[in-house]
Amino acid sequence: MQAPETLRLVGLTLPANSPALRDHMRPPERRTENYQQTYDRTTLFYDIVRRPERGDLLITAPPLMNLRPLLTDGLRDAQDAPLRLRIRDFDKYTQIRVAGMHDRLTFHGPSEVTEVRPRADDAPRFAGLNCAVTMNRNNPLPWVQAWALHHVREHRLEGVLIFDNGSTDYTPDDLARALALVPGLKSICVASAPYPYGTTDKVLKGETRPNFLQPAMLNLARGSFLRQARAVLNCDIDELVLSRDGSSVFDRAASKPWGAARLPVYWADPAPGTQGPSPQWAHRWRSPTRTRTPRKWCVAPRGLLSKMGWYVHHVGGEAFKLNRESTAHEIVHCRACSTGWHPFKARHKAAGELREDPELAALMDDLELQVKELGFAQ
Repeated sequence: MQAPETLRLVGLTLPANSPALRDHMRPPERRTENYQQTYDRTTLFYDIVRRPERGDLLITAPPLMNLRPLLTDGLRDAQDAPLRLRIRDFDKYTQIRVAGMHDRLTFHGPSEVTEVRPRADDAPRFAGLNCAVTMNRNNPLPWVQAWALHHVREHRLEGVLIFDNGSTDYTPDDLARALALVPGLKSICVASAPYPYGTTDKVLKGETRPNFLQPAMLNLARGSFLRQARAVLNCDIDELVLSRDGSSVFDRAASKPWGAARLPVYWADPAPGTQGPSPQWAHRWRSPTRTRTPRKWCVAPRGLLSKMGWYVHHVGGEAFKLNRESTAHEIVHCRACSTGWHPFKARHKAAGELREDPELAALMDDLELQVKELGFAQ
């Protein structure tokens, strides 16, 4: 295995008292307390990376909106000359290609000049591998290890990219070292992304939920870290992909002409009466109604749908709906495997009748045995 890597994304944040801040996306009467606390007005861009085989830099940013002139006019090369920029705006993120392999840029902001040094490309470390990408904040390290171990054993996972969103319980190095103990992984990268996650409150019809970070990070992975990977699974720490026929979800995505697998997601619960957070292997129970949550995906980065963008619950926009759901592969969404970060959802208690599910019991018995044998859980 390659030595695990940790890095901090190369972004640029405006001062809170800057005369130029991102405009609000909601009128005053719709700016809830959660919105006011979490809406990102200050991040100009999240990351800038060199891509040698394309001869360019890739900048990934929240929607630029009114800050577009500030960025395009203020960003210069090392000799203070204007840059050739190709900007693509999406509803929740912006990506910019900068022509040329610049080692250093300068940003002429409202009050000061800042030097920006693009980071080195990390795509080669994941080239040709089956990879998973996720965001993390303070999930217990044994949960992260169990999540990776399951997908190594069930689906031949080889590479893990985690965007760490400001964890305080441990460092990115701690997280990378914990993952390095999972047998079978070939490449690990923990990228520190300590930017505002965005609001999680309800949206009205026609509104865009301003949670920019996760879609932006997925498309940063698509355009940078994982662009040379064989296949990529988008799967949170509280989600495990089961295989009913022994096949790999990565093989399914890589074998499709459109290069994507559409994965149904169903809740699973720990034993009735559970009051607090629980690891994945405690989730052996289901409601008789088998309640769904939004679908997830596995994709081949060079596939047709991938070229149209990665989002949390789909790739390629409306065309993704034409992709028949997998029946051999299903995501188990572990309800109580949560740190309780969401202000509007009680994730540690299940409502209604629960029954122990034989399929889940067999899966979780095996996972619990493995994590304990490896010393991931006592």
